[in-house]
Amino acid sequence: MEARSNKWDDSRIESLKKKKSKLEAEMSELGSPRELQRKELAVSEKITGLEKKLHYSNVEQNNLKEKLHKLASEKRNIEKEIDHLEPGKEEELESRLAKNEREVRKREKKINEIVDRIYKDFSTSVGVKNIREYEEKQLKDAQALQERKLSLSNQLSKLKYQLEYEQKRDMHAPIAKLNNTHETLEKELKGLQERETRAKADAEHISNQMEELKAEAEDWKLKSDECETAIEELKKQNDSVAAALAKLDRQVKLKEGQIVQLRSRQREIHEKCDLEQLKLPTVNDPMDTGSSSQELVLDYNQLSEIYLKGVRLSDRDKLEAEFKQKIGALMAEIERTAPNLKALDQYEALQTKEKEVSEKFEAARKEEREVADKYNSVKQRRYELFMEAFDHISKGIDKIYKQLTKSHTHPLGGTAYLNLENEDEPFLHGIKYTAMPPTKRFRDMEQLSGGEKTVAALALLFAIHSFRPSPFFILDEVDAALDNLNVAKVAGFIRSKSCERAGEEQDGDGGCGFQSIVISLKDSFYDKAEALVGVYRDSERSCSRTLTFDLTKYKEA
Repeated sequence: MEARSNKWDDSRIESLKKKKSKLEAEMSELGSPRELQRKELAVSEKITGLEKKLHYSNVEQNNLKEKLHKLASEKRNIEKEIDHLEPGKEEELESRLAKNEREVRKREKKINEIVDRIYKDFSTSVGVKNIREYEEKQLKDAQALQERKLSLSNQLSKLKYQLEYEQKRDMHAPIAKLNNTHETLEKELKGLQERETRAKADAEHISNQMEELKAEAEDWKLKSDECETAIEELKKQNDSVAAALAKLDRQVKLKEGQIVQLRSRQREIHEKCDLEQLKLPTVNDPMDTGSSSQELVLDYNQLSEIYLKGVRLSDRDKLEAEFKQKIGALMAEIERTAPNLKALDQYEALQTKEKEVSEKFEAARKEEREVADKYNSVKQRRYELFMEAFDHISKGIDKIYKQLTKSHTHPLGGTAYLNLENEDEPFLHGIKYTAMPPTKRFRDMEQLSGGEKTVAALALLFAIHSFRPSPFFILDEVDAALDNLNVAKVAGFIRSKSCERAGEEQDGDGGCGFQSIVISLKDSFYDKAEALVGVYRDSERSCSRTLTFDLTKYKEA
């Protein structure tokens, strides 16, 4: 017993179990015997068909070999005869051969006419032109009949095998099983019918709720439309307010510049008075005037009421001339008195120094005015160039976008326009681009799909190009996010602007002719081109190679 028990060790048993499980898995993968039998029948049918084809091909091969052998022997005989012939007889033989060929054709024609005459009644009764057509037709029918017989014999053998298999099967156990399943299905049917009634009641309740929700949705939709109109009005008001604020800001800046000029003028007057040792009336405590600066605050209370009133610029010039005249009279009176000679020398030195400083100041002021004028002219020129480009692009972008989005169902296409956030100072703020595809309401550019953003970007690109056209475009897979319909629209637009139109002037459709090089992987896009360039990798030379193909020979009608 111990010897018998030690005959099979554990490792051997485990390996046999693994082998058993592996064989069971293979049997499950093979399928049922019926499927295997069907596969076997199909394979046997293919084998018989292939054997017959092989037999026919062998017969044809033997016939062709015989014909080739005969033709080769004839060729050798003809070559021998040609070698034996004299040079002058070749033309005679060729003429004789041509004559024989013509006679053969005539005789064949006569034979065909005689045969057609003999079988004329038969051909008319059958419904063919001649007996040769009938023979060809009969040959085709015979071949088709043979193939039909072969397929029917294969089907007959298949049905025989299937009948034998069905006869050998045990049908009682499946019938009992089907009866049991029928009873269980009836029970399930009753449960399902009850559930159906409950589901119908729930569906009616849900449909009523849906109607109520639809009514609420319509109300909310009306409210949202009203809100959108209100938002549009507020946006317009905001734009107008922004423009007014910009205008006021410019006025404030202008006034600040005037204040700075007046302060510099006041400082000059103070310095001049200090040089001339003139004491101006000042306020003792600057805090009384509300000024926080440490500069001297002049006291204008000693002036007459005429000078304290608001004076216009022309009156101010008159007053300044009167003051200068009075100063000149006072200076003449001072000169008549006996001055101190040292004070005169000091005054002359200070006057020359003041003159040099004033000349330098005037030169610097003149240079500042020239620089400011140049800056203002450059700024105005920049504004004019920008507005020229913006006006052109904003006028043409809607036409180009309509061309890219119109179709048979939507002949008008979409709408696109540009808005400046600040019309007076466009460089301080941005430009808003709005695109509305067909059958869609107003929404921001971020809420559009990838294909709609691509079409809008292409419209902007073509509009910018129409202002300052470049020699050619290079478009790298711009159709990646487009569907087939939009790809066809973009390709048609580029073809209408590219083919034989590079160098033309701007047309009336919002664009100009241009040349384009497009990189694309969609055949519906690049089949509209005039030429194709394909790039592939040459593994033998470890480099890239190109293939070119001219499509102008295959232009569409």
